[in-house]
Amino acid sequence: MRQHRLLSDLTAIEQQLQQLAQGPNLFTAEQASGTWSPAVDIYETPISFVLTAEVPGIKSSEVDVKVVDGTLILRGERRWEHEVKGEHFHRLESSYGKFERTFSLSERIDVDQITAELERGVLKLVLPKKERASTAKQIKVETE
Repeated sequence: MRQHRLLSDLTAIEQQLQQLAQGPNLFTAEQASGTWSPAVDIYETPISFVLTAEVPGIKSSEVDVKVVDGTLILRGERRWEHEVKGEHFHRLESSYGKFERTFSLSERIDVDQITAELERGVLKLVLPKKERASTAKQIKVETE
């Protein structure tokens, strides 16, 4: 198990270096210290933003999704469930343990309409855009 922890720590460092190299993106993302972090993709449609997170082997009851003060929080845990008696792993690339990802949301997102679903190891969040109020206003010109 000590070797598993070392691999998890190395994986976490590698992911942090990759995020530094990628630079800023549309959403401000922060990664809490944990043993692993699910990969996340964010794309935009005409009516919403869609966030997908790779969470293989995790049940919907093991994922917590919430918005607090304009911050989207994804939290969960991928548990090690293998009984290893008399077996020796030669390679262990899967990550296990708790994770937390946070994203500062744009004011354009309608927080009350966010939906989430988990299918085949991918958590999909749909973040609908707020309808924009018309900013055009007709001004009547008065005569003297």
